[in-house]
Amino acid sequence: MKNAPLLAPLQQRLQAHLLAGDADIEALIVADDIADASARLDVYAQAYRLRLLDVLRSDYPVLLARIGAAKFAALGRSYIDAHPSDTPSVRWFGRHLAEHLRIAQPSQRALADLAAFEWSQGEVFDAPDAPVLKLEAMAYIAAEAWGEMRVILHPAVRLLTLASNAPALVSAQIKAKPLPRIKTAAPQTWLLWRRDYLIHWRALGVEECAALEAVRADLGFGDICERLCEWIAPEQVAITAAGMLKRWISDELISELEFN
Repeated sequence: MKNAPLLAPLQQRLQAHLLAGDADIEALIVADDIADASARLDVYAQAYRLRLLDVLRSDYPVLLARIGAAKFAALGRSYIDAHPSDTPSVRWFGRHLAEHLRIAQPSQRALADLAAFEWSQGEVFDAPDAPVLKLEAMAYIAAEAWGEMRVILHPAVRLLTLASNAPALVSAQIKAKPLPRIKTAAPQTWLLWRRDYLIHWRALGVEECAALEAVRADLGFGDICERLCEWIAPEQVAITAAGMLKRWISDELISELEFN
């Protein structure tokens, strides 16, 4: 057809309709005996939204199980309206759901925690591969090198502070047990990581949490020990920090050690 629109601009106009309801493309849609142009466009728009809802269901299976299909669908539709897809891959579409829950349903903070925990699990699983340090490496650290030594975390490591029992719900889902009632709790920082292609997590004590936060801040081992003096007697700090490092290496949290 001599005057047919170019494909790329046509695709952009269809995209504008799917994302924002822009009716500019409607004049280019041919009606038939079954449906007019608006109805035919609506088929694509609804199919697109249903696909995004499927993505959210896949990313947040425990949240879905906890609140039920109808409430999850309503939440998903409000999320799609508030956060239209803005990346080529649907893998990242649901990344704002925890924040959306906190804003849209401020009384449901525990549910937002559950969404945040599930999303962090996905990030841990999809994080890039990297080398993991072996315990034998500790034997080769010179005594004078410990103070300035920097610990490099594996890319899959995450720290997440929650004020709910969200991890208990995820554990129950994995074990095919009834989900407990979701409820608020005292703030607790959780460590999530990947080992042998499985996602692991555990609650952190205040000392280990402070040490890992210092590692993430790129501080040297000596600075980490100084921070630990807030909770641990000075004469016990070095051996305690070394014990933490040993556990981190055993759990495959560490990719390498760097020395100045």
